[in-house]
Amino acid sequence: MSDITSVHVTLPTDSKGMLGRECPQCKKYFKVKPGTGLDISDCTCPYCEHKEASENFTTDDQIEYAKSIAVKQTLGPILKDFERSLKNLERSTNKSFISFKVETSSFNFPIKYYTEKDLETEVICDSCNLVFAVYGIFACCPDCSRLTSMSIFLKSLEASKKRLSVISKLQPNETELQEVILMDALVAGVSSFDSLGKRLAREFPSFIPEKPRNLFQNLDALQEHLSKTLSIKLSDLITEDEYKRLYYLFQVRHISSHNFGEIDSDFVKKVNCDPKLIGSKPTIVKEDLIEFLDVIEKLGIALRSKL
Repeated sequence: MSDITSVHVTLPTDSKGMLGRECPQCKKYFKVKPGTGLDISDCTCPYCEHKEASENFTTDDQIEYAKSIAVKQTLGPILKDFERSLKNLERSTNKSFISFKVETSSFNFPIKYYTEKDLETEVICDSCNLVFAVYGIFACCPDCSRLTSMSIFLKSLEASKKRLSVISKLQPNETELQEVILMDALVAGVSSFDSLGKRLAREFPSFIPEKPRNLFQNLDALQEHLSKTLSIKLSDLITEDEYKRLYYLFQVRHISSHNFGEIDSDFVKKVNCDPKLIGSKPTIVKEDLIEFLDVIEKLGIALRSKL
């Protein structure tokens, strides 16, 4: 007879039928909808693309929930039987010279319930129809490990636009938080374009090189490469004015990442602004970022159509 007791635990889903997952490699959280996608035992992280058995993507909250169910189902009946044995002993010795009086309190094994986290972007895979949810920039489908480069690009930009919507809910004096949200959307927009470039390099290696890896973060280098290989000017894919504003914000993103957001001589040279601005920080507003994300989407779609 086996001493091992098996307990079957069904993990609860959220209001949309989604189940939380956590990558054992990068520790990032995402959700999938059971019953959609492929009937497979493996899972791929949509962020870092690490792949292993689905059971290893269980979250800490889910593990604690399952443990509490297992304890209640296994120890509960055992302790109940023990309590009944003690009561029987009490009754059998009730009129004996030596009797036992048994007092017990109820054994309580609380279930450790939890709720799944909210995520900003819900995706339906083009290839296998898996419904899943992610936060920010992602790379692939957790089931089939595929997604079209444009699907990922557009969903990532959509997530950035949602972040900007938070600004309208801020108080007028929450200027620092507003600046953080604006810069976050700017950085995310550039990262989305860069991620598109990396995926296009895999799909079209004869047109887009894998190195330098950050080619799509540097519009000057990208322009030079496209001119040589495809005779394409970025400003021909969008309007000249749109390209100038896009270029300006790419430079703002650069100094934010590499110079604490302060204008330097390289910035002045690239965007042709007043040298007196060196040491100051450029001002951007919500409308700038909304237009930026729209233009970068337009550029990404136009560039993909040329490959």
